[in-house]
Amino acid sequence: MADIITKKPKSEQTKQNIIDTYLKLIPSKCWDKITVKELCAQANITRGTFYQYYSDIYDLMEQIENTLLDDVNRFYNAASKSQPSSSCSTGKFEDSFDYAPPQLMTAWFKFCKKNKKEIAVMLDPKHSDVYFMKKLKNILSEHINQMMDDDGLPDDTLRRYFTNLLIEMHFLAARYWLEEEDEANVLSTTDILNLLNTMRVGANYLHYFQSTRSDFDIKMNIPEDNE
Repeated sequence: MADIITKKPKSEQTKQNIIDTYLKLIPSKCWDKITVKELCAQANITRGTFYQYYSDIYDLMEQIENTLLDDVNRFYNAASKSQPSSSCSTGKFEDSFDYAPPQLMTAWFKFCKKNKKEIAVMLDPKHSDVYFMKKLKNILSEHINQMMDDDGLPDDTLRRYFTNLLIEMHFLAARYWLEEEDEANVLSTTDILNLLNTMRVGANYLHYFQSTRSDFDIKMNIPEDNE
């Protein structure tokens, strides 16, 4: 018996058409400068149809953002529950440290892959909503800090800088991965994860050396150019 393909209700198809059209317009124009009139013309719908689902452009963007933020939280929360702590004592570090990319790192790419069309637009630093980016950064910051806690890294002055750098690398990697049109040049998810994980592994090894090598501070004391 042939599989029965269930179509989405017409209302859901209409909403998706509005969202898809809006996302296609953002790369060429700032999100809040797109008018309902031009969106309706591009989507081939009436203004009345638009207002059945959204009160204005801001409401449309808010609903898109809230859906994405709820989804990324689901991915991270699931990863948090399944991720064992990789923290180990200094004496057993070389034998016990898990250098594989943790679930909290893979969650980001699972989320991006599922929402490829939306997140590729929403990470546009020029035309997307900066407040959405801040909310996304806060979520990533929370879980990156959890990952560092799981690894047993100190909550010191350097952590804030490392966290911010790793967040930017998450965004940069996702943009490159999602926007590259030539499939021959696209790195696999595994490749990108390993690149990001190199930063995590490096931080843990440096912490280990700092705890076990008496000459660590001397070796790491790189003189300034003006010295």
